[in-house]
Amino acid sequence: MHEGMSSRKIDEATDSLNTKNFYLLLLFVSLVGAIGALMMIVFFLLQETLTALIWNDVPVYSFTPVFNPMILIICLLGGLGVGIIRHSFKGEIAIMAEDLIEFNNTGRFSLRRGIELFIRGLVSLICGAPLGPEAPLTVSAGAAGTLIAEKTRMPRPVVTLSALSAISGFFGAFLTSPFAGALLFIETTLEKGIMTWKAVLPSIVAATAGFAVYFILSGSFIGGMFTLPPYGGFRDIDLLYAIVLGLLGGICGIVFIVLYKTLRGVFEPFEDRPVLLGLFGGLGLGIAGLLVPLTLFMGSAQLQVLIDNSLEVSLALLILLIVAKMILITFSFSTGFAGGYIFPGFFIGGTLGILVFRLFPFIPLAVCLVCVIAGFSVALLRSPIALALIIAIVFEPELLPAMAISLVMGFVVSHRYSLPYTRKIEKIKS
Repeated sequence: MHEGMSSRKIDEATDSLNTKNFYLLLLFVSLVGAIGALMMIVFFLLQETLTALIWNDVPVYSFTPVFNPMILIICLLGGLGVGIIRHSFKGEIAIMAEDLIEFNNTGRFSLRRGIELFIRGLVSLICGAPLGPEAPLTVSAGAAGTLIAEKTRMPRPVVTLSALSAISGFFGAFLTSPFAGALLFIETTLEKGIMTWKAVLPSIVAATAGFAVYFILSGSFIGGMFTLPPYGGFRDIDLLYAIVLGLLGGICGIVFIVLYKTLRGVFEPFEDRPVLLGLFGGLGLGIAGLLVPLTLFMGSAQLQVLIDNSLEVSLALLILLIVAKMILITFSFSTGFAGGYIFPGFFIGGTLGILVFRLFPFIPLAVCLVCVIAGFSVALLRSPIALALIIAIVFEPELLPAMAISLVMGFVVSHRYSLPYTRKIEKIKS
């Protein structure tokens, strides 16, 4: 962040912790966090309803090609919609890491960008793009937090804090944890040393408010997203397996990063022709859906299908799914589809983990899955502690010791690589 936008300025602009004004600030951010959670609920409700309506009776969980013309039609229309939205809003192609770099520089999210990504992300996910909801919701929730603070004439540093609080509210509801969002902020600013307790504590309060709103409305939480085969309990040798598995996941993450930057460079000359680029992206997505339907969508349900059939699926298909999913995710980003890469990364890492298990069946499947996912995901997100919390929530907490080793190995082996597109960063800084 620039000095004016850093949390040091938040620290200077807010009163001491044990004061009436700081308690009022906590009340304010809890309301903002609740709004972030409500935005997520609306987004998911629209996504699930429209996806079920549009993809009704289309076989997207097949291990073999499905030559159903509806797949191509839906993906083409989705690509057209993405292109029209980009054209209408004059929207740029950027992944979450790149949008956060811009936020670090300005301390705010624009309302126009937030509305655009909410709509474009919704269209992208509905038409089957292999992306997650976290990126569009991060920016749109941050834009809502920015708008609320600016309309109430808050000081500029509190505007930044309000944006962070809305994002924390979304993550608190999304991950049913008050700490994941705050940990992401802490870890991504760790080396710069710009995060203070006056920024962290409101983020935790906002995330807790977001979780409370989600729980009141849904009566449930996300825990145990995947059903794994029995683990059998921790063994010391699992830590040795975790070293190799984490390195493998980290190396796969490096391949993903290189592939993303390569494809961004290939399609960059066409970014000023959003409709044509969107149509081309929809065509590629549709062809992939016809040939390898399991590569469509975020991948959580598809990974569970692979876990349930881990002994039956062929090695060739597992390799094809890993390669095709990495290409399709980076291709979708590069052609204008909007979404996140955290949970799609779980599909890549999990499929690679199943492949390792098939080759070396003496390693428990649960260890292979979680450790490779950890190594792959940390190469992309660079936030090992937050990822440990996320993976423990959606998988099994008893795998934490092995997961910790894999997170460290994946982080270390990929430390010279970063996901943001270099020329995009240079453009933001200029």
